[in-house]
Amino acid sequence: MKNYIKPHRMIWMGVLLSVLTTAVLAGSGGNAPWFPSLQAFEHYDSGRSHVFSQARFRGSFRGANTVTMQFSPEGAYPSGYNMSYLSAKAAFIQGGSYGDVPGSIGPFVAKVDPETLKPVWFTQLANTEQTGDWDYPGAMAIENDGFIYVVSGYRLYKVAPDRGQVIATLDLPTMVYMRNNYPDQPPTYDTTLTDDAANTSYNGINALPDGTIVVKSLYRVAGCTLNGASAILNCPDSRNVPASNLISVNPRTMAIIDNITLPAFAGARPTITRYRGIDYVYLLQNTSSPVRYSVRKGKFTLDTSWTPPAVTNAGQQPGGSLIVMNDWIVGATNTVPATGALTVFAIHQGNASRYFSVQPYVNDPVAPELARAFATASPGGLQAVSWAPMSLEADPENSLFYGVETLARKVAAFRITRSGIKTVWKQTQTTTEWATLIGPMSRRIWVGTNIPGAEIPGQNVSDTVVWRDAQTGRELARSDRTPSITMGTAVQPGYSGSMYLPGAKGMLVRMTPKPVPE
Repeated sequence: MKNYIKPHRMIWMGVLLSVLTTAVLAGSGGNAPWFPSLQAFEHYDSGRSHVFSQARFRGSFRGANTVTMQFSPEGAYPSGYNMSYLSAKAAFIQGGSYGDVPGSIGPFVAKVDPETLKPVWFTQLANTEQTGDWDYPGAMAIENDGFIYVVSGYRLYKVAPDRGQVIATLDLPTMVYMRNNYPDQPPTYDTTLTDDAANTSYNGINALPDGTIVVKSLYRVAGCTLNGASAILNCPDSRNVPASNLISVNPRTMAIIDNITLPAFAGARPTITRYRGIDYVYLLQNTSSPVRYSVRKGKFTLDTSWTPPAVTNAGQQPGGSLIVMNDWIVGATNTVPATGALTVFAIHQGNASRYFSVQPYVNDPVAPELARAFATASPGGLQAVSWAPMSLEADPENSLFYGVETLARKVAAFRITRSGIKTVWKQTQTTTEWATLIGPMSRRIWVGTNIPGAEIPGQNVSDTVVWRDAQTGRELARSDRTPSITMGTAVQPGYSGSMYLPGAKGMLVRMTPKPVPE
């Protein structure tokens, strides 16, 4: 297996001094192991809440607002994915990993001037046009050691933040057990290993409180040449792929600690939390089968005592990553177009038999133009009635979580009660992206994209951004149209009341809500 470190020639003294200074400034923080900035991880905390309480809404909560916009040079950050910070003046963006978007030739990481939006430095990590590897996003994160970690394709990169020097590159395992009985169920796999590097992507990065990095593999169907997210949605027989690998990595040595083959393909990214003194990694296998692994010194052990029921509603498709909300794990189905209404579920971490589920959009009709556009979008070429390509968001402090039904053009908030999951509010808005939750507990704001007019989700060329009161769903501000966001990401939080939209074709847009003068 190619799980070795590639050395890099560089002048170490300046890099080491910069990183040591950064680590001292980081301190212990309150969101281990991430750097204690506004955002050092794709979804802020390892439980994937998407609550960025250090970000602020500077508009009016009672009156009208306007949104000013500033644009980077066109093509500066192709298929920009997620942003991280060391401070208000030190912002970083990762992207280039949507090979089906013009200008994206492979993963990069760049330092951005958050005021001018110009690159301070730009490091191209790989060129997949030259290698022929599947170009599909992982993500970027900054741990409290001050280093930037990027996962993309089958590589994990450690990057110094001062000038973008690559400190180390770890090739993650690409030897897999190929499926041998597609489309029969349950899946079975070969007993000998095959190298599937060209079709392997470790789609996301997470970490334990001690800094141990956790990644999981995703696969493109062998023989398919589609790139980016198109491979997930449009490759024939897209589930005819190997069983996924779950990997733990020591960030200091950049060496693999544990490598296990999961029982099946797992599409959603790992979710991590410490519950009752034990570190757990939560995964979603097959369509809706949550599992968890306890982790000790980087070693994974399947927790067979925690076995929740599977979603039994008809017509479901696999869901996105599971989300931690206090004692509960919440999730939803249908990240690919489905023939059945989306299901939202909640499972108690201490007792998996405590389980609630609901279909909150079952009575919300699919917009006619979307029914036509998705007439053959479900597996098997069937009519799709549901699609929510992102996972949920959770606000543990306010006991609310949030979700989307793209085809019904709805966004909603939910609460777990003694009798089940209740809808708190529901609004008309069309999005294919995660929402971002900003502001302090008492004034939490929900921020998300909206696909305007009659544009078709997944094919849209423009977006607007909407700010809502997260408690009530009331709209507070709305931007003008911008070039469409990179699909599968979110509007990125920023300092000084600004938000950043990473455009698919490389334009980064800074948006700042302000009260309309009376």
